[in-house]
Amino acid sequence: MKQHMQTLIHLLSGNDDNALLQHYLSSEESENVVQLAHLFRQGMSSPSKFNFYQQLATKLIESKNLPIALIAQIKTNDTLSFFTPALQLEDNFKEIDLQQRNALHYLLADNKLSVNQPPFNYLRSMMLFGSNETLRDALCQRDCQNLTPIELYLLSNQDLTALPPHELTALLALIEIESKQQTVDETNYSPMIQAVSKLCVNQVKPVSSELQRLILIAIYYSKPIKEMLNEMN
Repeated sequence: MKQHMQTLIHLLSGNDDNALLQHYLSSEESENVVQLAHLFRQGMSSPSKFNFYQQLATKLIESKNLPIALIAQIKTNDTLSFFTPALQLEDNFKEIDLQQRNALHYLLADNKLSVNQPPFNYLRSMMLFGSNETLRDALCQRDCQNLTPIELYLLSNQDLTALPPHELTALLALIEIESKQQTVDETNYSPMIQAVSKLCVNQVKPVSSELQRLILIAIYYSKPIKEMLNEMN
C-alpha cells in the first residue's frame, strides 16, 4: 500500500478532519482519485457509515475541485449515488475529461461494471426535485464524437433488453428535456442505426419495429420506424 493511502487510513482512524483535509490537499490528483475510491468502497461496505463517507468525500472534492480522472469512474448506479452530492457542487456535472465526456456520458455508455440498466428515473427525479440547471446542461453536452449522453446510450449500450416502464418513461422525459434545449445532430443518425444493427447481429436479435432501442432512436431523431428498418435491411 502506498504511503498516501497509509496516511489516509491512519487519519481516518484518528478522526482528525483537519489533518485529513490537509493530506488530501497536498496529494496529487491521481492520488486523490485513489483516496476517493477508498472512501466509496468503505461507504458501500458499511451502510451505517455510508452518509459519513459520502459527506467526507463531498467535503474533500469541494476543497479541491472535482478530479478529472474521477469522471470516467461514474459508471454504476452506486458510484452515481455516492458522488451525487459532489457532482451537484458548482458545475461538476458539466466537468469533462480529455474525451470531452462528462459523468453522464460514462454512466449511460455501455460498461462491464454496471449490473443494472442506466438510472434514468434517478436522473429525472434529480431534475424535478433538485438543482437541475447544471444537470440539464450536462445532458446536452457533446463528447469528442459529437454525441450527447443519451446518444451515446442509444449508440453503444449493449444491453438491448427493454427498459422497465418507469425507466422508459423517465428516458422519454429526458429526451424531451434535451430536445427543448438543442436540435439533434442528424449526422449522428446513420452511424447510430448502423451500430445498433451490428449489435443485433452480434446478439442474434431480430431487427424489428418492436425492438425498444429502435423505437427510442426513431423518437429521438423523429424518424418513421419503417424508414429506419428499410435503411437497416
